Amino acid sequence: MKPWSMDDHQSQSGISSKAVGESKDWINELPDCILSYILSLLTIKDAAETSIVCRRWRNLWTARPSDLVLDIANIFGSVYAPVVARHERYYTFASMTPQFERQCYIQRVNKVLELLSCNKLDSFKVAFFLDREDTQALDKWVRFAITKGAQKLDLRLFRHYLRADKDIYVFPHWILADLNVSTLKHLTLYRCVLKPPTGFDRFVQLTTLCLHYVEVDPDFMAHLFSACPLLESLTLNRCGVGSNLIIGPSLHLHDLKVLSCYQLERLEIDAVNVSSMEFTGYHTQISFKRTPKLVSFFFQELRQWPLHNVLTKLTSCPELSTLHLVISGEVPQIPQNSLTFKNLKLLKLDLCTVDFELGSVLHILRAAPLLEELLMTVHAADYHGDMKNLSTFSHNWLRKIKMQGFR
Repeated sequence: MKPWSMDDHQSQSGISSKAVGESKDWINELPDCILSYILSLLTIKDAAETSIVCRRWRNLWTARPSDLVLDIANIFGSVYAPVVARHERYYTFASMTPQFERQCYIQRVNKVLELLSCNKLDSFKVAFFLDREDTQALDKWVRFAITKGAQKLDLRLFRHYLRADKDIYVFPHWILADLNVSTLKHLTLYRCVLKPPTGFDRFVQLTTLCLHYVEVDPDFMAHLFSACPLLESLTLNRCGVGSNLIIGPSLHLHDLKVLSCYQLERLEIDAVNVSSMEFTGYHTQISFKRTPKLVSFFFQELRQWPLHNVLTKLTSCPELSTLHLVISGEVPQIPQNSLTFKNLKLLKLDLCTVDFELGSVLHILRAAPLLEELLMTVHAADYHGDMKNLSTFSHNWLRKIKMQGFR
């Protein structure tokens, strides 16, 4: 793909104010601020191509809004947006790498940053097939964003299908340390290494930390809430965080997602204001040390594991009103009166089993005496159940039942 240069255009004499039928050129009657706003609705590449319209339009596209997105559609053109969306939907993104030249992307991004006329950025996003080999360019872009005062930084560095996972980019925390004050409030990293030193104090304004496929230094993880005292939302998706993870103590954390962290064996949550949590994992022991305000919980065990242990610990969360369970294999047998969810109102069950029996869910329903709504999706090779056998079961509060997926 031929590199794109903003300077390779010819100045034209302008657009005539009259055309066939004496129609007026209303576009050129608009002030520059309006034209710049209209161009900001286009991708960067499509907007840059309007610079050949006339001399007046030469630099209009450079007045981009304060949210800068440098992804495939913006750098290579809107024609690629549907293609990218399709590959993301089917998790085949890596197969796109042969279509785009890495150096071409880097050259175009450098040119965009050179020509942009904005003095301040609110957010800065890079999304492309980059890794440690591109450290010089990535460090330069991160410094650009931080220097411009960006509050939101998003680095989505996708894996090249011919390169090893070990060649991932190390996030340059030292760039933040070079500044007197850090404005960064939201940080998203995809396929990076995060290893700030002990005592690092440039994340003190962070309220959102979202990490995907990130190798996190264990010492930093152990002191995360000292380094990020205002953190409200934390996502750890397929991250290397060690075998023992303690979330907290935290007064500000509201939203927590711990998803498929393959090394994790033990998870403890000490967050008095956390209200929403999602967990997927492999044989992880979960402890709810202080979670009095937990309202919503999603749980999926990627290998069969005694669910009863998790449910028992969840009963210590008095405000829990929404529970979503993804169960593979048999629905756990819960002894009658062994546990009670005193405030549970909504129960969602996704059941993936070889042989499903409707009566098996009664164990869970009995444990939720105030349940109002049940949504059940079943993927089963076979089904056994006789509604007559359920005639002795009653529930005083259950008002809505939806069952789907049966074939």
